[in-house]
Amino acid sequence: MVHPVQSVIESLYAAGRCPRIHVNAIHADVVCPKFIREQWKERLIIDLDANYPLDLSFEDHGISADLSFGGYVTRCSFPWDAIYVVADRATGRGIVLDRNMPESIRRLRDAQAESTNARSTALRSVSLPESSKPAPVKPAPVAAVETDDADDETDANADSEVETPEEAAPEPSEEPRASTRETPAHTPEDSKAETQAKRRRAAFKVIDGGA
Repeated sequence: MVHPVQSVIESLYAAGRCPRIHVNAIHADVVCPKFIREQWKERLIIDLDANYPLDLSFEDHGISADLSFGGYVTRCSFPWDAIYVVADRATGRGIVLDRNMPESIRRLRDAQAESTNARSTALRSVSLPESSKPAPVKPAPVAAVETDDADDETDANADSEVETPEEAAPEPSEEPRASTRETPAHTPEDSKAETQAKRRRAAFKVIDGGA
């Protein structure tokens, strides 16, 4: 059965791509120069460029290749359990073998993921300033018209005149109310006649019959 790491490497080669592997160099079964192991530890990244004479071979326990470090070519071996990422060098697309990932790398990955999620959440929770918020739209009031008959649509839509209490005429009473005012004893005509009589009497000289 073909190991997933081998399958991805062969697929990338077939597509004309350069495979890049991430290796835990301090794995007990890794064979590489000691200074490389001490320098890179759990984060050794190797490009398996087909343009170089790698003499790459797939074995039951892992892969072997001739790698150049500082100008010196060394035959290196990496067991399957020491390889935790295989990806395209150009795009970064590939596979991650989580079970092979060292704990320190796993913690670093999780911390980066949490930081990214926190930034995304902060951006979503930022409130817009009042000036940028859309003004609320109030619906126009709709007047409800009730009619006694559905056929009287014309009468229902027509404007109706409403009589206010000030303009309303008083309702006629059933019986006439008695007036509380007294009728004057003398009319204007009587007063005028009396005045004229006084003037006539003043025009005559009274003669005392006893003189």
